[in-house]
Amino acid sequence: FGSHSYLSAGEMILPHIFFYFSLLYAICALTMSGNKFLPAVPTIYPIHYMMGFLLTLKTCSLFFESIRYHYLRVTGHTMFFSAIYYTFSFLKGITLFTVIVMIGSGWSFVKPFLSQREKKMILGVLVLQVLNNIAIVVLTQETEGETSFDTWTAILHLVDIICCCAVLIPIVWQVNQLEKNIEQNQHKAGGGPNDARMAAKLKLFRSFYILVIAYIYMTRIVVYLFAATLDYKHTWVRIFVVELTTILFYTTVGYMFRPMNENPYLHLRRK
Repeated sequence: FGSHSYLSAGEMILPHIFFYFSLLYAICALTMSGNKFLPAVPTIYPIHYMMGFLLTLKTCSLFFESIRYHYLRVTGHTMFFSAIYYTFSFLKGITLFTVIVMIGSGWSFVKPFLSQREKKMILGVLVLQVLNNIAIVVLTQETEGETSFDTWTAILHLVDIICCCAVLIPIVWQVNQLEKNIEQNQHKAGGGPNDARMAAKLKLFRSFYILVIAYIYMTRIVVYLFAATLDYKHTWVRIFVVELTTILFYTTVGYMFRPMNENPYLHLRRK
């Protein structure tokens, strides 16, 4: 890095961390888009395009974050690249929560439409994400220790927690609906293959629910408790753990709901 840097000792390695993770996300995006060129063409639903778009936004967000930190290290200011980074970060945040809500509601995989309450939930999450990103931008202009900094930090954490709780609700709705359907079929004769399909769906969405909770708990609670134990030279470890957890979450969800040949357990009814 040279003898002079505007970054602290714990931030010196961040440009490399963000850049290498952006490469990993680019590989994930290319892998997902490459599925359509397989000999046996998989069934691709609209949600898969949104998942691919999310991976692209995440790649761009991390790439411009690495450039931002590079110029911050060299010049001490990065107005232009900060604007680009916050734009991609804003779009990525909105898309991430939207994708989680839509997957959790069963859109594309289980049903071809969203209910009114699910549409309202998505709208609410989008509004919260706008507030969340405004808080992030304001924090970058404030000095730590000032009253306004503490206020916006509290708002940021509150909005983030509300968003995380909100995305769990559609998953709970979907799990409850599948459980009711299975119970209703058990009272009918000859449930057969339909019961097996719903049981497979129920297992998948329960796993997704647990995965989302684990991701939220790890990135919103555990990491910050862990960061409190780090010295000033190793503050980069918190960022590394967050990004590692995030890419594991993305790849696991992507594998669970990946494009594949017509799945007898997860398909839309077509007339």
